[in-house]
Amino acid sequence: MKLVTVAEMRAIEKEADERGISYRQMMETAGLGLAEVIQSLNVFEEPPKVMALVGPGNNGGDALVALSALARIGWGVEAYLVRPRPAEDSLASQLAQLGGKVTSLADDPGFDHLGDALASAKILIDGVLGTGIQLPLKDEVARALAFVRNFEPL
Repeated sequence: MKLVTVAEMRAIEKEADERGISYRQMMETAGLGLAEVIQSLNVFEEPPKVMALVGPGNNGGDALVALSALARIGWGVEAYLVRPRPAEDSLASQLAQLGGKVTSLADDPGFDHLGDALASAKILIDGVLGTGIQLPLKDEVARALAFVRNFEPL
């Protein structure tokens, strides 16, 4: 497996965009690939609930595309928006139209829903941080990730 640096990934994406492959197409490809990998796990008697932590960038878009693909084949899916998606982005609303649940940290300040969702999910997708990460993390992102890291189901 070849790993690339952040700078290399940005250059790859920029070149692809310049050659006519939009960032939206790249998100679709990555998200559909992720959904295929999850399906291929084939370790469950019936499709499990899949949850994604979603940020505002392309990794969040990848996660939403994966959830939508899984929702289309009957899997239970939920997106937890750690930060709002861009106003022009329709991926979360598309997921909701497919029967997926979309929840926002803004509506769950005490992480009550996040805890319930984590307890019922069998697979967790991290779509929060990507190549655009800037440290230090925004407070709400740091708090949500700390909650997930320290989560212990009852």
